[in-house]
Amino acid sequence: MDMLQRWIRPPYRLSLLACLAAIAVASLHAGHAAGPRPQDGRPGPLMLACVILLAALALMLWRQRRLALRLQALEQLRADAEQARLAAEQNKARAQERLRIGRDIHDDLGQHLLTLKIDLAMLQTSTHDAAPLLARQLAVMARNIDLSIAALRCVIHDLRPPALDAGLQAACDGLLADFKRTTGIDCSCDYQLDAAAGSAHGPLLYHALQEALANIARHARATHVQLSLQQTGETLACRISDDGVGLSGSPPRLGCGLSGMHERVAAAGGSLHIESLSGAGTTLRVSLPLPGCHDEAMAHR
Repeated sequence: MDMLQRWIRPPYRLSLLACLAAIAVASLHAGHAAGPRPQDGRPGPLMLACVILLAALALMLWRQRRLALRLQALEQLRADAEQARLAAEQNKARAQERLRIGRDIHDDLGQHLLTLKIDLAMLQTSTHDAAPLLARQLAVMARNIDLSIAALRCVIHDLRPPALDAGLQAACDGLLADFKRTTGIDCSCDYQLDAAAGSAHGPLLYHALQEALANIARHARATHVQLSLQQTGETLACRISDDGVGLSGSPPRLGCGLSGMHERVAAAGGSLHIESLSGAGTTLRVSLPLPGCHDEAMAHR
């Protein structure tokens, strides 16, 4: 088979055609030298054999071309599936590493800070009346420890938001409820996805919604926010839109938060787009592939 494929490649195809053409010309010449053609006008046996050989070669080349195209398409599908599998494994490894780091931070550094806070509280109690100046300094230290604990919790939550333990839809509902309570902006949502699709990119979409709501609260002056999460084939689409004043610039300028989100979405194999018109609101669209759906589709090909 390898030998056949090697001889079918250009320029070997042209050589074969040239040889057959030479044979056909030689047969015609031989036919003319042998004498006049039969009166019934039928081609001679040699000429008929050449025509059959040419037709067979043309058919072989056509089938070989079809086979090469099919092999090329299959190789491309295999490469796409392998790339999707590797991306899914990388995302899973990152998620597991975030969980491990979060647990280590909580169990190690968090416990040390909590112990330090308890010791400091006991020291404050014993020196409150004896040394007012020292008590004030200890109060400042206690406040700094509280800020450190709060910052530490934010880091741990950023690695893996605890709200996602109840699922992506419940986590998004919680974000929207808190947003409506603190800003007074009305919110609506539309979910069309299953639990597996939501867990595939849960942390990424959760942080995207967090960043979008923070920007809306700071800049949009909106009265309504709409969230849409839909699973369409092998794609998970998220749309966050508001009816605010829109973003300035064309294309709109992206802050540090949205720029970082754009990089994270691209690393996951997705895309992030922002549509905004002055006075007509802003729409953020995130599209992410679903590796599980892609692998299932490949299995049925």
